[in-house]
Amino acid sequence: MPDDGPKKAYKDMDVLVVDDDLYVLRAIELILRDMGIGNVEITRDPTNALAMIHDSFLVQRPFDFIICDWMMPAMSGIDLLRAVRKHEYELPFIMLTAKRTEDAVEEARGLEVDAYLAKPFTQDQVRRKVGTIANRVLSAAR
Repeated sequence: MPDDGPKKAYKDMDVLVVDDDLYVLRAIELILRDMGIGNVEITRDPTNALAMIHDSFLVQRPFDFIICDWMMPAMSGIDLLRAVRKHEYELPFIMLTAKRTEDAVEEARGLEVDAYLAKPFTQDQVRRKVGTIANRVLSAAR
C-alpha cells in the first residue's frame, strides 16, 4: 500500500510562486501540483505578489509559504521578502537564486529567508526543499 501520508495534508495548502520567467513558474507549479499541493498561485509580477499576500491575510486565508525568484525587474525577490517581513507576515519564504555570494546569503538570512533553491534546479531538489518547508508548516499547524 503506498504511503500517501503528507499528500493528504498538502491538498489543503496554498502556495504563491513568484518569478518573471514563465517557464520557471510553470515548471514549479507542475512540481507542486504533482506533490499534491492543493492551491498554487503564480505571478510574474512581485508588486502583484505583495498585493496577493496582503489580500490573503485580509480574507484570513494566508499563503502557507512563498517561493520567489531573487532577480526580477522592478522589484527583486529580496525586496519582496523585505516587504513581507516589514508587514510582519509570518510566511516561510523559499528564495530561488543563481546568486551564491556570501553577501547575498547573509542579506537574505538577515531577513529570515527559510530556504534557498539554487538555479538551475532539478525536480528532486524542488521536492526536497518544498517538502521540508511544507512539513514544517503542517507540524506547526497541529
